[in-house]
Amino acid sequence: MSAGTLDKLIYMANQIGREFASQRPKEAAEATYDHIWHFWEKRMREAIIAHLNAGGEGLTDLAKESVRMLADREGDPRSVTRATEFSGDEGRMSDAG
Repeated sequence: MSAGTLDKLIYMANQIGREFASQRPKEAAEATYDHIWHFWEKRMREAIIAHLNAGGEGLTDLAKESVRMLADREGDPRSVTRATEFSGDEGRMSDAG
């Protein structure tokens, strides 16, 4: 992975964390984790976990906690934010449009 790509992942993880930072710390970490799990491609998630395991330079404390959650949990988590809840069957795409 190029340094530029990793820099973008760090920036995005920190930015997502900033969006949820007004919540209580545990809730903010959960929401950041939830967003990364549901919206990032698997290779992106693996890269940010590897970066954390190498020290996590550049990640905020909130982003680090969220990535730790990502590394520690397996399977498809239940949505914890409205942004990752889907109407009807979980994960089912609409055929509208």
